[in-house]
Amino acid sequence: MQLTQDQVIESIPSYLRQFVVKQHYDQYTTQDHAVWRYIMRRNVDFLKKVAHESYLEGLEKTGISIDTIPHINDMNERLGKIGWRAVVVDGFVPPAAFMEFSEHRILVISADLRNIGNILYTPAPDIVHEAAGHAPIIADELYSEYLQRFGKYGAKAVFSKLDYDIYEAIRYLSIIKEYPNATKEQVEKAEKDLEEKTRANTVPSEAALLSRLHWWTVEYGLVGTTDDFKLYGAGLLSSVGESKACLSDKVKKIELSVDCVNTDYDITKMQPQLFVARDFQHLLDVLEEYARDMCFRTGGAKSIARVMESENVGTCVYSSGLQVSGTFTTLLKDKNGDEAYIGTEGETQLSYDDTELEGHGISYHKDGFSSPVGKLAHTDKPLEMMTDGDLEAIGVSVGKRSTLKFGSGVEVSGKLERITRKNGTILLMSFTDCTVSGPKDEKLFQPEWGVYDMAVGERIVSVFSGSADKENFNVYPPKSTKTTIKDEYTSEQLRLFEIYSTIREIRDSGKTDVSKLASLHKELQQTYPKSWLARLEILELLNLNKNGSGEDLRSTLVQELEALKSHSEQYDDVISAGLNNLV
Repeated sequence: MQLTQDQVIESIPSYLRQFVVKQHYDQYTTQDHAVWRYIMRRNVDFLKKVAHESYLEGLEKTGISIDTIPHINDMNERLGKIGWRAVVVDGFVPPAAFMEFSEHRILVISADLRNIGNILYTPAPDIVHEAAGHAPIIADELYSEYLQRFGKYGAKAVFSKLDYDIYEAIRYLSIIKEYPNATKEQVEKAEKDLEEKTRANTVPSEAALLSRLHWWTVEYGLVGTTDDFKLYGAGLLSSVGESKACLSDKVKKIELSVDCVNTDYDITKMQPQLFVARDFQHLLDVLEEYARDMCFRTGGAKSIARVMESENVGTCVYSSGLQVSGTFTTLLKDKNGDEAYIGTEGETQLSYDDTELEGHGISYHKDGFSSPVGKLAHTDKPLEMMTDGDLEAIGVSVGKRSTLKFGSGVEVSGKLERITRKNGTILLMSFTDCTVSGPKDEKLFQPEWGVYDMAVGERIVSVFSGSADKENFNVYPPKSTKTTIKDEYTSEQLRLFEIYSTIREIRDSGKTDVSKLASLHKELQQTYPKSWLARLEILELLNLNKNGSGEDLRSTLVQELEALKSHSEQYDDVISAGLNNLV
């Protein structure tokens, strides 16, 4: 069953919907469709020789047409058959949110198409990059698994405030570079802002390093050997310029390893080096090697310190399974350097299995949360595994005043009101009239502060960015206020779009109307002397004309196009390639 845009949007987590927009298909101009068609015809002709074997088959499986910009509904009909969905967004979304879309097997498609001036390469995400670049390769099952697993790990990666500042700077630079009427001053200011923020990022976060692995694989990856490889990265498959340039010996080819995270990238320039995976299983192996040392896998005091340094909401998972989500500001260690007491400031959520515990949301824990971590003194059995009988044996009972002494020196003393268990494991012990003291007798909690909900667990087994239950504690930043700048079309531009429309109508009819094409060409000569793409499309139709008429017009078009090559390097590139494709 084909899902509509509304149905797909309704099916995704609510906290991700804020980044989704509708695809207003009728807003694509006929020139946009011509740009799409030029890129796809040129790409497919070139990439069928150099792209990964799944590329051509993937275009068909994911609903990517060569002739027209794909409709999101058509894509979802095809993607649904391979377990994926697609949504439309406005440009870059926050990296963690982008990763979570992948975790949910949702392909993020930019609503916009690059302008004709950036036909070879654009730093902005556009529908060419997302649909024609990312979509085809996910038809490969192993690569699809890699993309989903990368999303799962990426959504948990610890990121910093500076990461978000850099994201905003990249987003704005991509917007301003794609805007046809941007001034030189605007572009330079945006470039300087990104350069300053990037330079300040002297110690990349876990998320920043992981983003480099994403860049060198998902975006700009090669597969095979350094001497014999195929293209699979979306940035290569969607850039008619870079897909060709990357084959040059000037672009260094390096065997992929986890060390690629130490190589930074610049989104505004073609890449000076690329990394080559042996196969898609190699991608999974490298991802797992990097993930082995990520905070969500290692836990412990070091990971807690990293999420504290991030100054963002993070989640610490106790060995009992209890998840504490908030902005962590307190970390006390025992004599071995292990976590002994942790605490948050501000809104905090307690969860289990990514589901908020009833009564323990951010409205209840609005001022923060703190609790000991570790083993009890004088007993080997973990507190979280104790039965009521085990607790009574150490003098702890519901309804009575109880004291818990931890090996770290932390002591909790108060009236035990209730115990919260999941699957027989103790998650929380709630006390009234409670005092909590630290190893140096510092007061960590006072009776007048209210109920003390003590988390239970011998260690912190996992730490990750964000909250555990995002439906009830959404910590993603709001949708950026920096949105795509829409161009105001002049009457002259609108008339050019009509010319493209007439050309398409002639092509779709299957009958070459030479007299009408000659009339359109005359108007191009008078008003649009640099409109190379419209001339190429007319020339293509004349080449298809089997009765031989229109030879004079054809000769004139070739002469004009040859002359236009001298206008710029890009004109030379796009026109030369266009003429070659017509042969």
